Amino acid sequence: MSSPAAPEAAPQPQATPRRFYVPQLDGLRFLAFLLVFVHHGPRFGGLFPSGSLGRAGFDFLKNWGWFGVDLFLVLSAFLITSLLLIEHERHRSISLRGFYMRRILRIWPLYYLMIGIGFFLLPWLSLFAFPLHSPQHAQLMKDHFLPFCTLFGNYSSGAHGYPAVATLGHMWTVTLEEQFYVAWPLTLTLMLRVRRGFLWLLLAILLAATIALRLHLVGGLPHPYIWTNTLARLDPLVIGIAIAVWRHSHAPRPGWIAPIVKLAAGLLLVTSIAFAPPIETQSKNVAWQFLATAAGFGLILDATLARGKNPLSWLLSARPLVWLGKLTYGLYVYHVLGLQIGQELVDFLQSRHIVTSVAGAFLSHSLISLLVTVGIAAESYRLFESFFLRLKDRWSRIKSRPVDPRPA
Repeated sequence: MSSPAAPEAAPQPQATPRRFYVPQLDGLRFLAFLLVFVHHGPRFGGLFPSGSLGRAGFDFLKNWGWFGVDLFLVLSAFLITSLLLIEHERHRSISLRGFYMRRILRIWPLYYLMIGIGFFLLPWLSLFAFPLHSPQHAQLMKDHFLPFCTLFGNYSSGAHGYPAVATLGHMWTVTLEEQFYVAWPLTLTLMLRVRRGFLWLLLAILLAATIALRLHLVGGLPHPYIWTNTLARLDPLVIGIAIAVWRHSHAPRPGWIAPIVKLAAGLLLVTSIAFAPPIETQSKNVAWQFLATAAGFGLILDATLARGKNPLSWLLSARPLVWLGKLTYGLYVYHVLGLQIGQELVDFLQSRHIVTSVAGAFLSHSLISLLVTVGIAAESYRLFESFFLRLKDRWSRIKSRPVDPRPA
């Protein structure tokens, strides 16, 4: 989910000629998570005076931090396409069986663990969810259980609203990404067998079609139907694919001026969406808002790939960010649960008069929730995910980031 789910690799050689990994993209992936975390977390803007820069900045991140999902999707499309192109170049073929096994071993264990926790364990414990066998739980099961189990939870979320269990509400993004993982390798294999030049035509058609579909759906079903509809949300995937195809045959040039210009342009595009109504209103502005977000993050991604003295790549390659980036799939999956636990702990601290101010409650909630989320994600990686990641590595024709159970 990309998504938040971390793809296998990136097209930059490291110690061995058969392993590819760009550490700064782990840092970028963590920043994508942080945007979503702030979006779902407490509203800090109220702590600043009205009209202040601090209030405007935090209100913007709170209201528009959902675009961290688009950054995840751009990254996923870029990395997956890059791996497939490298595999085809080296082996003159793409092993679809190997690709699907890698994706299953990376995504499914943690995804279905959270599905079980959200639909059954938390309701059974009456914790952050409707009690098991209550009418509300029965409705939850009717609307969402089968779609989420079959990886179509994004469409049930669009049709019925997000699942009423908070720990499931964000998992639709994983299902959207899984649909991409199913369709794109097949499509790319066909394009490479026919004529690679047709690939650019296909991407242009997909981009035009997804914008047209959004315009067609405006005024139809209420939010979040457009937002969660895969066919109406192809922009970040198309942008990520396009960058991968271009960079596969055009290596980024060394230097830092071009990356800084791309970063500035990307940030300008991403922030421009705030000058139109929020996407929840489903105005016709969604036709360009999603495209602007995807294009902006595409520019930012491309800026991180430049070689030489690139301050952006240097910053994103910092060891703490890279370490957190390796945990990003777990961070994304667990973060709403972390926010719920954080709120319970803050309530306890307030009841004991340890936290006595509104500002203290906001800060404590965010910090405690983030620490809880990181702790859960780190242990999940060490005790659970790393086992499947080692199995996944056996199916890799192009090796990527080494599996480290710590991970560091």
